Amino acid sequence: MQGLPIKGFVFGILSAFTYAGFIFFSGKVAVNVDALTRSSVMVTGSTIMVFILFMRDIPTVFPLEGNLITVGIGVSLFGAVLPPLFYAVGAPLISGGIANILTSIELPITILLASAILSELVTPLQWVGTVIILVAIILNELGSNLFRIKKHI
Repeated sequence: MQGLPIKGFVFGILSAFTYAGFIFFSGKVAVNVDALTRSSVMVTGSTIMVFILFMRDIPTVFPLEGNLITVGIGVSLFGAVLPPLFYAVGAPLISGGIANILTSIELPITILLASAILSELVTPLQWVGTVIILVAIILNELGSNLFRIKKHI
């Protein structure tokens, strides 16, 4: 904990809260609105936030540089368009707990793909942390059902 950058810790906690809010509100807010509209609003809001946060870096990227358009389309389609659309369709149909468990699968998939596609080094400690997070989410959501003791009369 001594070498832990405070900025990274704060952003991690903020990320956890916003992610929990996303899970909670996805099944509660505007559930009567069609999934395409809901996901369009979510993606538009995310795009505006990215533009605000990275505004000074955007002019440094040449729009037609190499495979930027191809990669941009792939990343935006599979990272920003389809997941919220599918989530907006499915989240109201299942309980919040199950939705939370299903979305937690994103973490190990992201780490696996970062290792396989981007050749990033993933240490055993990172995998242990990922497993701890997944187990904590599953126990939080299903724990009362898993450890329920039946009373015999």
